[in-house]
Formats: sequence, C-alpha cells, structure tokens
Amino acid sequence: MSVITTKQLRENMPQVIQDLKQGKPIQLSYRHRVIGILQPVDTEPGALRRGSPEAIRRSLQGLQSLSVPLAVSRDKRSIKEQIAELRDKRRG
Repeated sequence: MSVITTKQLRENMPQVIQDLKQGKPIQLSYRHRVIGILQPVDTEPGALRRGSPEAIRRSLQGLQSLSVPLAVSRDKRSIKEQIAELRDKRRG
C-alpha cells in the first residue's frame, strides 16, 4: 500500500484516481501521520445494493432449508425498508 501526503493528493489527483481504479488502496498522511486510507470500491455495473432482496437471495443461495418468501423476493425495496414498514404497522 502506498503512502501519499495531502499535498501530493491535491497535486496528483488524476494519478490517485487511476491507482484507485486499478484497485490499489492508498494511505493518506498529514504532518507525518497516517490519517486515513483511500480504498477502491466495487463499481461493477452488476453490483448489488446491500440489503436488497436479490443480494440476500444470492448470499443465501447455498442454504437448502431456508427460502425467501415470495412477497419479499418480488418487492423491490431493501429488506430494511420492508422491516421498517412492518414495524410501523405493528405500532399503529
């Protein structure tokens, strides 16, 4: 992992962006101390939104005994949104 200063970040932003696109994490230092890490993210077009029904279905794919209810799998909202709605219905 390479280390760059905040000044180098300002001066060499195109190179930093290129390194991140190549999947290289970069440590950012300020006054001789590392203050953070610039980490590349998964930007594939097929990347799933965390908590979406499809992401959960794929993560549970190997489990035979667990199935996702049809109503949940057809709903385009995230699981968090669906749970929040159920909680609201129970409260009021």
